[in-house]
Amino acid sequence: MFGMNDPAQTLLQLERYVADGRMEMSEVMAIQFTDLFLSQKNRDADSQIMLVKGLRILCDVFLARNKAKRGVSTVKILHRERKKLVRMLSKGAPQLLEKMTPAAEDYRRAGKVFAHAGKRSAAMKAFTLCEKKSPGHVAAALEACQLIPDQKKLIQRFVNIVASSGPVIMYEGVFYLQPNDSPMAKTEDIMEMLHAAIEKQIGPADACQKQIERISAERLAIERGDAAANARLQAAMDLLKPQHDYYEY
Repeated sequence: MFGMNDPAQTLLQLERYVADGRMEMSEVMAIQFTDLFLSQKNRDADSQIMLVKGLRILCDVFLARNKAKRGVSTVKILHRERKKLVRMLSKGAPQLLEKMTPAAEDYRRAGKVFAHAGKRSAAMKAFTLCEKKSPGHVAAALEACQLIPDQKKLIQRFVNIVASSGPVIMYEGVFYLQPNDSPMAKTEDIMEMLHAAIEKQIGPADACQKQIERISAERLAIERGDAAANARLQAAMDLLKPQHDYYEY
C-alpha cells in the first residue's frame, strides 16, 4: 500500500504527487493513507499528526477534482481529529502546538468545501469561524465573497478587512495585500470584488471606492519607486539601522 511501512515518507510522496498535479493518484493514495490511520483504535501523537495532515491533503484533492460533496464528510473528520490532536499535544507535548497549521486555515478549507458542495449556510459559518480564529484574514474573506456571492454581510466584512489589511506589497512582480500573520491575496482579485460590490449595489459604495483608490495609489507608488515594495518589511529593517552615527562625536 504505497510503502505504508514508512508513513512519513509516504506523506512526502503524496505531497509530491499533489504538487505535480497527479490528482487521481493522489486521491487514491490519500484515501488509503487516511483509512489506515483511522482504522487504528489507539493512535499515538505521531500517528495522529500523520492522520490530520493526510486529511487536509484529501480535502484539497477532493476540491481540486470537483468532488466537494465527498469532501464534506472528510472535512468534518478533519475537525474531529484535529481536536483530538490538540488534546494529545496539550497533555504530552505542548511545545508542538504552535507548530500546527493554524485552526483558521482548516475552517477556511471547510468554507471552500461546503461552498462548492452547495452548503451555503455551513460555508458561511466556517468562514466566520476562520475570521474569529484569525481576525483580518483577507484571503479567506475574499474567497467567502467569491464562493457565496451577493451576500451583503460578507461584503461588508470583506471591505472592513481590506481597509485594515495594511499597505500593498509587491512580491515577484505581483501586488498583494497581506495582513500580519495571514496569507496574501492578490490586489487584482480584491479590486475586482470591490468593483462588483459597487455595480451590484450589495456593498457600501463609498467604502468600496475608497479602498479601490487606496490600493490603486499604493500600487502606482510602488511602480514609480516612490514606495517600498514591502513597506512593512522596510519599516522593520529601518528599526535595525543605527539611529546615530557615533563617529560624529
